[in-house]
Amino acid sequence: MAKQRDPVIDSMRGIGIVLMVLGHSGFPGTDFIYLFHMALFFMLSGWLFSLRGGPVHFIKRKAVTLWLPFVLANTAFTVLNNLFLQLNILTSDERILQVPGNAVTTPVTVKDVIGRTVHWCVFDGGTQLGGAMWFIQALFQVSILYALVEFILQRLLHGADTLLPQGLFSGVLLWVGWRCGLAGWNVWGLGIAASCYCLFYLGTVLRRTTRESIPTYQRCIFAAAAFAVLLILERLGSVGLAGNGYSSPIFLLVASLAGWVLVREAACLTAPLPCVRAALAYLGRATMPIVILHFLSFKLVTWLGLLATGGEPYLLAAFPIYFTGGAWWLAYTAAGLVLPLAANAVYKKIKNTVLAH
Repeated sequence: MAKQRDPVIDSMRGIGIVLMVLGHSGFPGTDFIYLFHMALFFMLSGWLFSLRGGPVHFIKRKAVTLWLPFVLANTAFTVLNNLFLQLNILTSDERILQVPGNAVTTPVTVKDVIGRTVHWCVFDGGTQLGGAMWFIQALFQVSILYALVEFILQRLLHGADTLLPQGLFSGVLLWVGWRCGLAGWNVWGLGIAASCYCLFYLGTVLRRTTRESIPTYQRCIFAAAAFAVLLILERLGSVGLAGNGYSSPIFLLVASLAGWVLVREAACLTAPLPCVRAALAYLGRATMPIVILHFLSFKLVTWLGLLATGGEPYLLAAFPIYFTGGAWWLAYTAAGLVLPLAANAVYKKIKNTVLAH
């Protein structure tokens, strides 16, 4: 029997994935979003964590749902590298270096594809268009480590509650991750994983402690309070988990918890609205294709913008976007959501057709 999905969790995922695309689109409130949007996904994964079936089953499942998409997507982007160069989606034109945050791309050979795929298999680097997949890598590493630690603790404690020792371990890793960030050390993304382990742990704690039945007016108060806290925090510091950067461990924890409250209450408050709930849940079930494809989808907006403004073709390679200011972020966000959803729908239809035969 299929496991019943939690509509609130799906809605939270949907809100989170919209925030992620907004954060990459040139949205004016990006610094605010960055305070909590990726922490939210680690916490959601912790909320859903279960070792039912044993650690081997858990690891196999995560290998299929996280490791394999990471490897396949980065390999696909590598295979398409030369085509992307011809289309100016990537560029070898050194003028692109004048646009902040960009790099020159060179053609690849079959040997390059094979060699780089080996690197993707051990999370050694990644492609530019697959840049958002740092999260998939970190979530895989955190999930596997948490499961192994949980399994060992259950054996050592003979079935006693593991919440406290997991909390102590996550605190140590948070300190290690923070120090790694300060030192600029992040081999195989392990610095990010160390920092984010505590966020996964927080999700497991919230699963135990969250009350489901809360009056609507209280949810509104909690959401407003969390929003106010985040506004204050935005003035005091910043969070950039992709680069393992944050003002302090306490700052990260407070911002993440405030973001969780804001998003959860928003998901619960919109639950009585069928259309909104369905749209968010649909987005929440399609987080993987959006994470993988939204940077590539942004290229359509940049291409149309360059056609309209007469810009140089090589500027299509500007990453992740080229046009900023005004309402460009709306166009980028729409493309970053709609195109991956369309691609996912086509993929599912083809898959179902193949399986039917």
